[in-house]
Amino acid sequence: MERDATFRLTASLEDYLEAIKEAIDETAHGHAHTSDIARRLRVKMPSVTNALGVLREHGYINYDTNRPVTLTERGEREALRIIRRHLALGRFLRDVLLLPEEEASTTACRVEHVIDDRLLARLAVLTDSLTAPHQCRALRKQLRDRYAEVEAGVLDVLKGIYVPPPRPAEDPKKSRRRTAAQPDQNQEVSHDA
Repeated sequence: MERDATFRLTASLEDYLEAIKEAIDETAHGHAHTSDIARRLRVKMPSVTNALGVLREHGYINYDTNRPVTLTERGEREALRIIRRHLALGRFLRDVLLLPEEEASTTACRVEHVIDDRLLARLAVLTDSLTAPHQCRALRKQLRDRYAEVEAGVLDVLKGIYVPPPRPAEDPKKSRRRTAAQPDQNQEVSHDA
């Protein structure tokens, strides 16, 4: 099978890989059934069939109609990468931003597809630092207090963010390029002929 080097998994296909991996891990069989995938993702069977066809075509899964689904080595690696992203984001949202578990998980599922690796790594470092048992106690208390103020509507932190005024549009006559016939204003012009 020849793979398209320009192919990129969509957020939806990443969700399918994540659901397949989780379904496989919850059974002793080492495979997932299409009905389990449909139930997990709350989608209809034709959607599952289409997505599985794309994942099979690009080497992420082994799948034939009316047969269980298994991950290829490539699919396993990618599914683990997606799950790790989800867990890291969920932990940050739950343990640092103190969002309820379900909200943290739902938000992590949306953000995991768009956040870049560098930012995610920094969030993971921040989470580790702020949740270390004997460090940052005062900061964690301050964060909890401030979050409570935001939730109660007492503190609107977004109003305190400065928004610079729009820059005036440039006058096209003033910004045209100088030519050899138009000397720079600061340059001396010789009037000798």
